[in-house]
Order: sequence, then structure tokens, then C-alpha cells
Amino acid sequence: MEESKLPEEGAARRRPIVEAWKESTRPQRAMVAIILFFYFLTTVTHLVSWGMHKASLRPDAVAAAMLAMLAICIWHSWIVKGRRQTIAFFLVAWVVSWFCEFIGDNYGWFFGKYKYTGTLGPRVGGVPILIIVTWSVIIYAAFMLIDWLIGLRGARKGNSWWGKGLWAVLIAAATATLVCAWDMMVDPFATSRVWITAVHKQPWWWWQGGPYLKELGVWKGSGGVPMGNFLGWWLAPFFIILIFYLVFQNRNLISEKLVSVVPWLVYAYLYFTVVFVCLEMNWFENGMNQVALIGTFTMMPVILIAAVKAAKDYT
Repeated sequence: MEESKLPEEGAARRRPIVEAWKESTRPQRAMVAIILFFYFLTTVTHLVSWGMHKASLRPDAVAAAMLAMLAICIWHSWIVKGRRQTIAFFLVAWVVSWFCEFIGDNYGWFFGKYKYTGTLGPRVGGVPILIIVTWSVIIYAAFMLIDWLIGLRGARKGNSWWGKGLWAVLIAAATATLVCAWDMMVDPFATSRVWITAVHKQPWWWWQGGPYLKELGVWKGSGGVPMGNFLGWWLAPFFIILIFYLVFQNRNLISEKLVSVVPWLVYAYLYFTVVFVCLEMNWFENGMNQVALIGTFTMMPVILIAAVKAAKDYT
């Protein structure tokens, strides 16, 4: 009798994820399926790269992936937060991030002194469009990941003006920290001379120099990333989320659905893609494995916490 119950118990344990999938609409299922397909495609790409011992450094592939992630984020926001909030969020993110990048690239303010190359494609005011796309993707993923983890469901917490302000500051600070964690990998990856030595392309941008990972080989400049860059990477998303949260934030249209895991999957995908490329770049430049290690211990804790929540909710 006990043995006959085992399949039923197993089915019961699996039921939440099955029910969550069945309760989801076709667009929601499609969204989850598409992001999982990108995981599969990226895994195959890196397996081939490792088999051929050739780093997968393709700006066109990066652009395609980031545009796909942007489409998924906008799609997710449209379903979860609605049209008004979606338009507001991405407009605020694009305008603020472009302005920060514009004064950074043209005047050396905010992030420090750096210059973009032509590798990333079309630019507006010297700022590659792909960079603005990337800003909005990582900020949205981080913001909605926090919303899901703490169960906000888009609500503005606080019973007084200072309470609401404190919540806004805390959510903005948490989002900015998750965004900046990603940049701990991206800046060394994007400025490495491996782009020249491995695929004969210019890196994405170059710094005049700074103390962070100064020992790594760079294409141009004195090496290293200035600490002000990370302050800028923290401040830009902080103010983007602060503005959105105080002015536009409203309760989510849906919650506790399988589609809620999409921001977590996007955030983890951004980690997954960069960390493996950094490991591949280590074939050409010793020390890039340090970059992968740093990125792992800045991004992985929250990714694993989200995995625990997903396991709790759906198993």
C-alpha cells in the first residue's frame, strides 16, 4: 500500500508548477519558453566555444540577445504592470541613462573619463543605443526581481510621507546594488584587450585608468576602472527607480503567477552569459577568471535566494 502511494505523492509535489503553467495564459507561457530557449541556445554556443577553444566574442550576438531581453522585459511589464507604468518606466530609464552616458562620454563627468568605440553600433550623442537598451534591461530585471522576492506586488509601502520615502529609497538602493553587481564583471570584460587579440575588434570603450583590476590588460588607456564608475552605476539606477517608485508605481495587475519568475530568469541570464565569456577570455588574458569570480559572488547570492523562493513556491 505504501509503495502504491509514492507516485501520487510525487505527482502532488509536482502539482504547483504544473498548475502554475496551466493557469498561465498563452502569452505568459510563451514568454517563459522564450527565455528558457535563450538559456538553451547560449549553453550550446558556449559548449561549442569550449570545444573549439575559441571565445564567443560577437557584438552582433550580444546586441541580438539584449534586444530580445528588452522585448521580454517590455512584454512582461505590459502584462504585469500595465501600459501606463510600462511606458513610464522605460522612458525614465532611457532618458536618465542616456543623459548620464552622454555627459560621461562627452565631458568625463559622472562615471569618469572614458570613450566609446564604434564596436557597439549606432550612437546618439556619442552613446551607443545598445548601451541604453542594456541599462533598461538590467534595471527592470533587478527592480522586478526585488518586487517578487519581498512580495511587494507593485504596492507602495508606508503609512506616512516619510515612510513612503524610506521605502522608495530602500527599493531604489537595493535595485542599484544589484545593477552595480553586474557591472563588476561588465567593465573589465568590455575593455579587455582580448577583443583585439582574439577576434581583432576594438573593445566596447576605454578608460583613462583607475584602481579596479588595474593589472588586467586593456586595449587603450592606463588600465583599470575608476571607482567613480561604480558610484555612477549605482546612482543612475537609484534615481531611475526613485523617480518611478514615487511618481508612477502602482499595484501589479497580476501576481503569484509563473510569469513572476521572468525578471529572475533575465537577471540570471545576464550573469550566465557574461561569466562564461569571461572564463573563455581567460584563455587569452590571465586574470579574467578573477572577473568571473567577482561577478559570481556579487550576483549569485540573490540569484540563489530567488531560486529558493521559486522552489518554495512551485515545488
